[in-house]
Amino acid sequence: MSDSLVIKSNAASLLRRFDKLPKEIRTGVRKGLARALLLVEDRVRRKTDVTARRGAAGLMGRLTSHVRVGGPIAIDGVIGFRKRRGFPYELAQEYGAKAKPGGAMAIPVSPKARRMSERGIGPRDAFGDDLFVPKNTHVLAQKNNLSAFQSGKGAFTVHYVLVKSISPRLKFRETVTGSGDLISREVVKGAKQGSAAE
Repeated sequence: MSDSLVIKSNAASLLRRFDKLPKEIRTGVRKGLARALLLVEDRVRRKTDVTARRGAAGLMGRLTSHVRVGGPIAIDGVIGFRKRRGFPYELAQEYGAKAKPGGAMAIPVSPKARRMSERGIGPRDAFGDDLFVPKNTHVLAQKNNLSAFQSGKGAFTVHYVLVKSISPRLKFRETVTGSGDLISREVVKGAKQGSAAE
């Protein structure tokens, strides 16, 4: 996500004093926070209304988290989506999106269109003037050559689906901010495990 999301929890005071903690407890806290963020990732995947597809290349495949020591407080836990070129699709899923009046948004559906989209290349730059809207459809397609048609692949290949709007359905912020208690529990549990190992 492009903007910051701050989670407040009862673990905040522990994190502010992180540098002063014994090494074993710092290690436990770090492991507890990393474990908590993996659990939050799982919550985001389960609570969304977005259909997960395309494996690692899809939206849920780009969901990630990590914990690092340093920054304005001694330890940072980060959760979000790996960057990609072009329009940040997760923002459209989180907040919704509408096409300009009289226009439509092109959602890539073919492997080639998806590859182009991942590189930040839109329909016009990817296919030039080869795309057309078949009669009575809401798609952008490319005519197949005669040999492809004769082999049973059809008269055209659909590369994009045209939509007027995308409804908000990711629920990322809602799920992450609602996970403060889970994060606190895992951080405290990690601190206790580290203390026991001392």
